[in-house]
Amino acid sequence: MHRTTLQRRRLLIGLAIAALAPAALSQTYPDKPITLVVPYPPGAAVDRMGRALALELAKRLGKSVIVENIGGASGTIGAMRVKRSPPDGYTLLLGSVNELLVAPAVFKSGYSFKDFTPIAKSALNSTVLVANPRLQANDVDQLTDLVKHTKEPLLCGATGSAMMQTIGGEAIAGAAGFKIENIVYKGGGPLLNDLLGGQVMVGTIALTSALPMIRDGRLKALGIISEHRDPTAPQIPTVNEGKAVNGVSADLWSGLFGPANLPDPITARLASVMREVLADPAYRESEFKAGSVVVDAGDPQSFAKFLRQEAARLQPLLARRATMVEQNAI
Repeated sequence: MHRTTLQRRRLLIGLAIAALAPAALSQTYPDKPITLVVPYPPGAAVDRMGRALALELAKRLGKSVIVENIGGASGTIGAMRVKRSPPDGYTLLLGSVNELLVAPAVFKSGYSFKDFTPIAKSALNSTVLVANPRLQANDVDQLTDLVKHTKEPLLCGATGSAMMQTIGGEAIAGAAGFKIENIVYKGGGPLLNDLLGGQVMVGTIALTSALPMIRDGRLKALGIISEHRDPTAPQIPTVNEGKAVNGVSADLWSGLFGPANLPDPITARLASVMREVLADPAYRESEFKAGSVVVDAGDPQSFAKFLRQEAARLQPLLARRATMVEQNAI
């Protein structure tokens, strides 16, 4: 056979195999257990969310989905674990605005949201300003009067130096005109324990973490840190409904991510399964009762666009928080 003809035939065969590879990949994936990294310790609200999601994914993918809790540094250690993993779909991240946007900007942790493949946005959550019931204030206006009367900074518990929850507390103080001193905890569990015990009287935390204690009266909500009431707890006013504060928000969102360069067929397969999970009425109702609003998954492209828009919107707040952390470290 003529050499040129043989080379052309080999090229055509190679192109045919390459064209079939994505389809074959989507049909065989997954063929072993998947690890879902939750970048916080066991027992946190996001841990509950991750375990619920892992069960639903496993049912639909036909393989075990194992939750791996990797806490520390406002979620950056867990995020780095996924960033450094092979882009084969077997190590995924349940990520949020904190690990994807806030912590990288504040800590300069060596990665950005561009180092991950967005698969599907999964839920929206609120940040709530909560207090020990003994505090002599029931809303932000009363808290503002109390802090200004004492002429001392508000000692406010927060679940990390690089979290939207912490930024929310600082935004309230800035808008209301009083000083705040953050007491940083390594997660929601330790903060809640100190709030319940009265070691700290005020804190900012994800509503999903505090909602059971708000419902049974062990904590009181001073306001949702958002411009809109949370549909899972519509009886709680926002911090913006009084006179002291206006236009303050610290809204949270979460979603499923893979490492950068995740193959399109795997991304599409996971996105399709996520759409099934997030459309399941039983799953949506269970998450709603826990204080989390499940969203429509959309597609990976729309999620990627949302991330770019969020990064641009939050940039001034994140730059300010980064400067404050740097100054306090000196």
